[in-house]
Amino acid sequence: MKIAIMGAGGLGGFFGGKLAQAGHDVWFIARGQQLAALKASGLRLQGPDPEIVISHPNATEMPAEIGAVDLVLFCVKLYDVEPAAALIKPILTDATAVISVLNGIDGPQRLATALETGTVFSGAARISAKIKAPGVISYLGSGDRHKLTFGHPSRNDHPILVPFIKACRGAGFAAELAADIDEMLWDKLAQLAQVAALTTLGRIPMEVAMQDPLLFDIGKRVLQEIAAVARAKNVAINPNLVQAKLDIAANYPPNLYASMYHDLAAGKKIEVEGIFGYVAKTGQRLGIPTPTIDLVYAFLRPHASGGTLAT
Repeated sequence: MKIAIMGAGGLGGFFGGKLAQAGHDVWFIARGQQLAALKASGLRLQGPDPEIVISHPNATEMPAEIGAVDLVLFCVKLYDVEPAAALIKPILTDATAVISVLNGIDGPQRLATALETGTVFSGAARISAKIKAPGVISYLGSGDRHKLTFGHPSRNDHPILVPFIKACRGAGFAAELAADIDEMLWDKLAQLAQVAALTTLGRIPMEVAMQDPLLFDIGKRVLQEIAAVARAKNVAINPNLVQAKLDIAANYPPNLYASMYHDLAAGKKIEVEGIFGYVAKTGQRLGIPTPTIDLVYAFLRPHASGGTLAT
């Protein structure tokens, strides 16, 4: 199977590396120091499982040289959707599946509008991974905890999906189709927002935040407000979502932070508009109060464009 990874960061580097190790024709679309490292010294995945080294990965910043692919794993930030979509147009055909592993809710729709070709699937990834150094991806949790879930309102019969699910499982991580993509996206958003709010504002890992009663309560309120907005949009959200996410958070691996925290600490842009801003504005439009989300949004919005934090 020929697979392109648009964005060779934590998610793209991890899943692409596992698929490449399993023998698939994987191409990493990257830039800057990450691209230089992939070409010079390869890709390394470091975590609880034995280290994976892909000595000579296919890597380029010019997608047109890849040729047509069967599937694209689209792993960029929300603020880069349209420019990244323009880059991958030359490698798409009508038969190409594009799995969007974007945060937030409206990313897949934006991606489909920008691409016009291929079929865009909404996706969610269960993995905490980041670039430790150029060419090195560090991740938390062992293989049995990693998972890709994706789906489409009417194209879950796409012929590439069954082979891709088998490829993922053969590469050492789970993959499955989602029956209700709206529920999947809001469920993913709730979990992400809880972790992002606590670790980014608190500058502490989740296990520390969950042991503080005041921070625990803030995380719970974030979940409650997102569930309320989802229900107002007629999303069939899990009625036990809040407790389910609290239970998951109680068992996160040590030293887990949201990617938003890592981006903020590195002076990079953060996805505050597409996550907290989206929920706050949707709640306002639907008449659903979101005071905790509004507070998180207000404090993080000044850092949306990145920049060095004051010390």
